[in-house]
Amino acid sequence: MQKIPPITGVSEIVLSVSDLPAMRDFYVRVLGFPVHSELSMEETNADPDGEPTITFLTILETDTPLSHGGHPQLLVLVDYRRHVHARKRFVGHDVTRSTLNHLAFEVPTGSFDDHARRLEGLGIDLSFSDFPAMNARAMFFKDPEGNILELICHAPVSG
Repeated sequence: MQKIPPITGVSEIVLSVSDLPAMRDFYVRVLGFPVHSELSMEETNADPDGEPTITFLTILETDTPLSHGGHPQLLVLVDYRRHVHARKRFVGHDVTRSTLNHLAFEVPTGSFDDHARRLEGLGIDLSFSDFPAMNARAMFFKDPEGNILELICHAPVSG
């Protein structure tokens, strides 16, 4: 049996929300999670002047390669009606059944390609994304019940 590369930890928990400002205010006020960043992405490219469609709240600063690249443990709130990726990429996510959008797990940078090859070898359909603002890259896939999972790692900016 092939050894499975390690999971470093929980990277983020992502909730689909219908009232982003109210949810952001709740988690900031009640749980004390500071706002890490926000983006407006109703279309493929971010709109620097648009109303946020996604908010990243810091749960905990950690000591991992991903966190050193600017990605702490996060609670992410996504306006499922307006955010481009919530509308398009995660087809099949039914917000009437659950507000959990996806679970993200951190993996070591050096094991990213090994994870991808292993999952593809198991017949799992993967999609990939780069997140330059957080120095990260990720792969997304579904579990047998349709829950979206993400494996994410630190991806140093080349330069």
